[in-house]
Amino acid sequence: MARRLDEGAGWTDLEALFAPARPTLGDLPQWYGLGGHCSRCEREGAIDRWQLQQSVGADVQLYILRQFLRCRKCGNKGTNTWIAAKSER
Repeated sequence: MARRLDEGAGWTDLEALFAPARPTLGDLPQWYGLGGHCSRCEREGAIDRWQLQQSVGADVQLYILRQFLRCRKCGNKGTNTWIAAKSER
């Protein structure tokens, strides 16, 4: 069963969390949720990391997938960033 991630949880820039490494989906600890941050409208939203990992594999580096993040509010794509937060236990 997937753990629930609070939208108001303490989101952290994923690249800052793992700097200078380029993490893969498999590198992200299982108790962390994954989300996206829009560089245009500042919206943040959770992403089902387990579904994403099942679709693209655990060995894909997140920076490669970053270009595909699209904001559901304003449609911005290409300059958005990954964010991460600890899930509820």
